[in-house]
Amino acid sequence: MEYHLVAQVDEIPPGTMKGVTIGRKAVLITNIDGQYHAIGNICTHFGGELDKGQLEGKVVTCRRHGAQFDVTTGRCLARPAKKDEPLYEVKVEDGGILVAL
Repeated sequence: MEYHLVAQVDEIPPGTMKGVTIGRKAVLITNIDGQYHAIGNICTHFGGELDKGQLEGKVVTCRRHGAQFDVTTGRCLARPAKKDEPLYEVKVEDGGILVAL
């Protein structure tokens, strides 16, 4: 598994999110109470960018049609999406956030 540096910890404070691209994959990085998580950033319903939506607690809501996902697991919580988001492993080293693909 290869890790990719996607951001510095000070770029994503608690309760915020950031969309990044690793190769051809769109990834959503979130900071939930000091823990970083990474899931797919493209809504499985109609392709909306989740980082343009709303993050409340550990739930991100797509701005296009209201689909919701748990950012800690990638699990789809509310339709119209029916599929979960991919989940990626995250680690922090020397102030950098790294995501494994």
